[in-house]
Amino acid sequence: MRGKLFALIVLIGIGTAAYFLLPLTPIPAYFENVTHRIGLLFGSQPDEQEPLPVRLENKLAKLGVSAGVPVAVQILTDNGAVALWVHDADRFRPLEIYPFCSDVVRDGDLSAYHGDYRILAKDIVLNRDGHASVMLNQAADGPKTDLALNGGCATEQGIPLESDDLRDIMLMTNAALQNGQAYIPVSIYPTAADQPLPDLKTSGQKQTD
Repeated sequence: MRGKLFALIVLIGIGTAAYFLLPLTPIPAYFENVTHRIGLLFGSQPDEQEPLPVRLENKLAKLGVSAGVPVAVQILTDNGAVALWVHDADRFRPLEIYPFCSDVVRDGDLSAYHGDYRILAKDIVLNRDGHASVMLNQAADGPKTDLALNGGCATEQGIPLESDDLRDIMLMTNAALQNGQAYIPVSIYPTAADQPLPDLKTSGQKQTD
C-alpha cells in the first residue's frame, strides 16, 4: 500500500514539474516547427483573392494604385525587415516595411541566402496549422530553396513574420500574379543600399510599347 502511494506521489510530482518546466525547454518550439512543416506539405493555395484590409487599401490609395499592380519584395537581413514595393505609373515605390517578429533570424543566419529569388503562384501556401507561408525560389530557373516567409512567427527554415504582415504580402503578390505578373521578384541582401531597385524588366511583368 505504501509503495503504491509513494509511486502516486512521484507521478504527481513529475507531472507538476513537467507542467511548469516544459515551456522553458525547446520541446514546445520543436513541436510547433514540426506542425508548421507538416502544414507546408499538406497545405493549399488560395482559391480566390481575399479583400484587402482597410489600412492597406488606404496606403495604396495614397500612392494612386490598387491591388493587382506589379509588386516586388526586398528582404533586408541587417535590418531584420521585409519591404513590399508596388509599381505606379512610372516606377516602383515602397508600400510598407514589415519587421521580423523574432530576433532568432539575423544576418548571420541568412548570409548564405543573399541573392535573387522569385515567388510563383504555387509558392503561396495556406498551411493547415492556421498560418501561411510564401516559398522562395532561386531566380533564373535555379533549384527550389528551403527558405520561406512564414506567418505566425514560425522560424523553422524561414523568415518569421506576424500573420497579419504576411497576409498583406500574400494578398498583394497573389493579386499581382492573378493580374498577369509572371513572378514576383525577391532580393535578399544586408541593407537597402545593397538592394537592387526593382524595375519592370526584372519584375516578371510584360512591358507595353
